[in-house]
Amino acid sequence: MILRVSVEVTGPHAIVIRPEGDIDYSSLDPLREALMDARMAGVSEIVVDLAEVGFLDSQGLAVILYAHRRQRSTGGRLILRNLNDMACRLLHVTNLTAVLEVEGGVREPPAVAAVTGPRPASRRN
Repeated sequence: MILRVSVEVTGPHAIVIRPEGDIDYSSLDPLREALMDARMAGVSEIVVDLAEVGFLDSQGLAVILYAHRRQRSTGGRLILRNLNDMACRLLHVTNLTAVLEVEGGVREPPAVAAVTGPRPASRRN
């Protein structure tokens, strides 16, 4: 799936980047380019709105983390908005909940449902 990215200017030095689709290794160039263009334009506050993202893999998260570090190094901010359950789980698993700024905080991801049912009888020899 091709990732589409729209950019909205919300202030003199602030933008919202809205990716639509899946962010994975094969489709992250539009997001990377939007983040790089914002940095080169001197934007100090970047919001990445993930409301229309169905899937985010570790490569996509790496692009976001790299942009976050670049923003912080120049006194700017990168904020994530509208994380779905999968993105929350990815931030928790990678232990990035304390590193990346998430609008409204990062909620706990839903617990993985335990397989329930009868247990097999143990064998004794």
